[in-house]
Amino acid sequence: MNYKQLLAAAVMTGFAASAAAAPVVIAPFGDDGVGTGLQDVLNNITDGGVSSVNVNTDQLDDGMDSYWNITASGGSVSTFVIEIAGNSSSNTFGVYDRSNPNNYVELFNGADSDAVNSQVTLSRLLDGSIRVNGDTKGVFTSKDFGYYLGTENNQDNAPLFYSDSTLNTGGADQMVAFQGTDTDTVQIAGFESGLWTNNEFVLAWEDVLGGDQDFNDLVVMVESVLPVPEPGTLALLGLGLLGLGAARRRKA
Repeated sequence: MNYKQLLAAAVMTGFAASAAAAPVVIAPFGDDGVGTGLQDVLNNITDGGVSSVNVNTDQLDDGMDSYWNITASGGSVSTFVIEIAGNSSSNTFGVYDRSNPNNYVELFNGADSDAVNSQVTLSRLLDGSIRVNGDTKGVFTSKDFGYYLGTENNQDNAPLFYSDSTLNTGGADQMVAFQGTDTDTVQIAGFESGLWTNNEFVLAWEDVLGGDQDFNDLVVMVESVLPVPEPGTLALLGLGLLGLGAARRRKA
């Protein structure tokens, strides 16, 4: 194996190790019943009944779904899809400041089980103010934010799990994310159907540490956002590009 092949292999191995995705357990029979798996959830909201997104092979890598930015619209809509969990009445969902994970804003809670009443608009103003449906709920220092799953059983409905897995106990990955492919027409209960575009993402959560890993405990679609790669992920990619460039120069 030549220098270029060795370098590429090392970079890809390091990238895979640092950005492993969480396997989603798919079981036709389980505690939640037949047809309640995450793949079924995506299929059920897809026109024709078969999603182009596979819940195990099409996940964003861990490290690519930790932090997010709102795109040019200045506002991001979050739409509740489904919640299949014993903790459904107490789960909460929101965003937190990248520079201070203890600074968070709730978007909706488990009682908001009606998708129509659980669609909210998240906005960030120039002064860092965070608004939910036009009402200021807090101030974030960073432009980047993460998503969290919380519980009303925590003090002040504080986050329980973060999209940044390094903030979770044992580095547990409690959220998987899927990007639209610009091919599926989806219809979330109560809303008109529409194209699942590539600036719309489904976020699916596991609400118990070491739980059944079915990631159907709370499922949300967020739009007008894009993920912000973590520095470690960018460093690995940059190392690969620099190394390959050096290999080309040496070969020349």
